[in-house]
Amino acid sequence: RSIPEVLAVGSGFGYYSLSSILITDAKGAELGVIALLANICREIITLLGAPLLSRLFGPLAPISSGGATSMDTTLPIITAVSGNKFAVLSVYHGFVVDLSVPLLVSLFCSL
Repeated sequence: RSIPEVLAVGSGFGYYSLSSILITDAKGAELGVIALLANICREIITLLGAPLLSRLFGPLAPISSGGATSMDTTLPIITAVSGNKFAVLSVYHGFVVDLSVPLLVSLFCSL
């Protein structure tokens, strides 16, 4: 895979419903499926690995790992592991990353 393709998949940030479609339209079904699987794996790793991530790297690690999902599906585990004081930061992080997905994926797919 080329570097722009890898960057496009990586810039999905867990937003599998949008990034997979954008990548499929721009680069084909194979890369779109790779993006979908990468984003689902990212969410599962965050859900299952949040306690270990928090213990090894600090309370912000599960937020970073969650990407766009840190404001919705992974928020409960993030607040349980990192603490309620990180809930607002997690939602903010998810929102900002959520907005960057269409911009970054489109940019990298156009290269």
